[in-house]
Amino acid sequence: MLDSVVIEFKQLEALKGLAEKAYPYEACALLAGSVEVDGSSNTYRVRLVIEVDNADMSSMSFSIRDEDLINAYEVMSSSDLELVGIFHTHPFSNAYPSGKDLKYMQINPVPWIILAGDEIRAFIIDEGKGVKELRLLISG
Repeated sequence: MLDSVVIEFKQLEALKGLAEKAYPYEACALLAGSVEVDGSSNTYRVRLVIEVDNADMSSMSFSIRDEDLINAYEVMSSSDLELVGIFHTHPFSNAYPSGKDLKYMQINPVPWIILAGDEIRAFIIDEGKGVKELRLLISG
């Protein structure tokens, strides 16, 4: 079975709004929710978009300040949610993980959702197999 990320239409619109606001820099956000395991497939269900600033202020990379990470994890903990995705944009590239993304995807093994223009795709590191694309399902 293919793993998938489920995100609500209004959450997707909020992410697009973040991209517009951050342009020409990369936008980023943490996605909180739950993981549903069904046999050999996982469904990452987004319940909350947590906006964070791109500390790099760059069109080629992003990083998240420690205090923003701590605040986000406190929100997740108090809401009984977990990290189910990392969102960022590629303002001048395609919706595929860069070399730097791949490095950090190994450290943060959750889905990475990348928006480039009108294209949005989700990826995860599959142990021993490299990067794997996930289905991105939009609800509501």
